[in-house]
Amino acid sequence: MSRRPRKKIFSDIPTPATIASFTHDGRGVAHINGKAVFIDEALPGEEVEFIYTDSRKDFAEGKVVTLLTQAPERVQAPGPHYGVCGGCSFQHVHVEAQIQIKQTLLCEQFKRIGKIDVPPLWEPLVGEHWGYRRKARMGVKYVAKKDRVLVGFRERRNPFLAEIDSCAVMHPIVGERLIALGEMIKRLTIRDKIPQIEVAIGDEKCVLAVRVLEPPTLEDKAIMRAFAQAH
Repeated sequence: MSRRPRKKIFSDIPTPATIASFTHDGRGVAHINGKAVFIDEALPGEEVEFIYTDSRKDFAEGKVVTLLTQAPERVQAPGPHYGVCGGCSFQHVHVEAQIQIKQTLLCEQFKRIGKIDVPPLWEPLVGEHWGYRRKARMGVKYVAKKDRVLVGFRERRNPFLAEIDSCAVMHPIVGERLIALGEMIKRLTIRDKIPQIEVAIGDEKCVLAVRVLEPPTLEDKAIMRAFAQAH
């Protein structure tokens, strides 16, 4: 029988770092002893103290414990679940700076991976800063101990579903109805046989494709139809 790998234990003594760059998933990059360290919610130009959360041969990961200096692009993340829910990773950056950062990252990918010299770009097309996400794959989990169905996204760097009641990034037709959606699923006989929901939202229609591990009963189908008509 194979043994489970031991969980790594890291020191809780903070390490100082200067953030040199940014990744596509919202982490700052520092270089310590020749190794890249990816640090959650750190921005380029900031001086931080962080603790390690993982370390491998070629890179390490960490999280900020103290901001020694603060980048001008930093804002207080407005989402109540930000930092726990892994559905988004840029809320600590001003919305206008987010556009510029993402454009810069895209151009860097073209140069580094595609070996393409990027020509001058047009002004980016932007929409609403909140409630803009129209496609998503949301996890579903019936928690028997709480007699509750969780609907949403995984925790940041964790396989468990985050316990959230709304999502400000999702279009409000879904983002503001996570609790109602979970309560509807709890009424189903297959409440513990639904692992995920695919969301697709158009200008006039919203489609939820519910993945099931067992066929729903006629009563289950009636409950889902009633929910769709009511919302």
